Amino acid sequence: PTDAGRLLARRTARLFAQLRGAVGAATGTDPADDAAGRIVRALADAHLRALSAVWTAQTFRRAAAALGIAEPTLHRAARDLEKLIGVALYRRTRDGVGLSATGAELARRFALAAAEVRAAREELALARGSAAATVVIGVLALAPVRLVARAAEAVLRAHPGARVTIREASYASLADALRSGALDLIFGALRAPPPFDDLAEAALFDDPYRIACRRGHPLAGRRDLTPADLRPYGWVVPTAPLPRRAVVDRVRAAWDLPAGVDVEADSLGGVVAVLAETDRLSLLPRLGVARDGAGGPDDLAVLDLAVPHPRRVVGITTRTDWLPTALQAELLERLREVCRDV
Repeated sequence: PTDAGRLLARRTARLFAQLRGAVGAATGTDPADDAAGRIVRALADAHLRALSAVWTAQTFRRAAAALGIAEPTLHRAARDLEKLIGVALYRRTRDGVGLSATGAELARRFALAAAEVRAAREELALARGSAAATVVIGVLALAPVRLVARAAEAVLRAHPGARVTIREASYASLADALRSGALDLIFGALRAPPPFDDLAEAALFDDPYRIACRRGHPLAGRRDLTPADLRPYGWVVPTAPLPRRAVVDRVRAAWDLPAGVDVEADSLGGVVAVLAETDRLSLLPRLGVARDGAGGPDDLAVLDLAVPHPRRVVGITTRTDWLPTALQAELLERLREVCRDV
């Protein structure tokens, strides 16, 4: 093979490994067995399109409409795949017929196989001198997104035809997208360990919590504060599912702070807006309020009071079997370089 042929061969091998793994997981067989290989060799484009459409649209009716085909046509391809796999892939729901748990997992793993095809196209384009490649980064709430922007700008200057997409969402949403190949990596606070075995985390820097308030707050700038000094003031807190809420609750209980009427806000913008207009306090990462290169809000201050909490580390989450393209690997290295200076 030529150099381009070797690039394609590597991605093709990964494509079929993903397909075999998907079939093996669905059927409960060893992906290396010939039984899984026979099923993979019998897969057709119509099978993959049907399963992907139902996975995305949630029901057969919406999937057929999205594909622009008659619902019976979609049913035939979908049921043919179910017969080929030999496992129930669909179930009836309140909204219609959708995927079973096995069907959804099969679709997710087929999507990972499709990601190898996209990566192959980009690598071949790059080998031909075209930089029309993409990197899709998921950013968690309160992560210092300006660090990602700096890394992205460095890559885009070197590759003007490339594209970097930044998506901000909850951890659950971003993890789902990462595990299906729709994201390349997640930047933000690590879960340590990640909730899925197929995800890997790499630490970049510590970003501990600090108590934030508006710049003209009565406590701002005071030295030798004690927890008792915080008792007259209300709080802006995140909603219960977020890890930061548990830290706030533990700190207030440990410091015997009264449980007043809180304002709940999950986004940094919402927290900053409430703090700027009131004397409330909140718990934010250090880089969320720092007036340094990370770009904290100008109207926030940090209280001179250490917050006891487990170590909070910002880093990168990727799939354990991820093979980045050259452009993705370059952005990852630029992000590491930017974070070394934090």
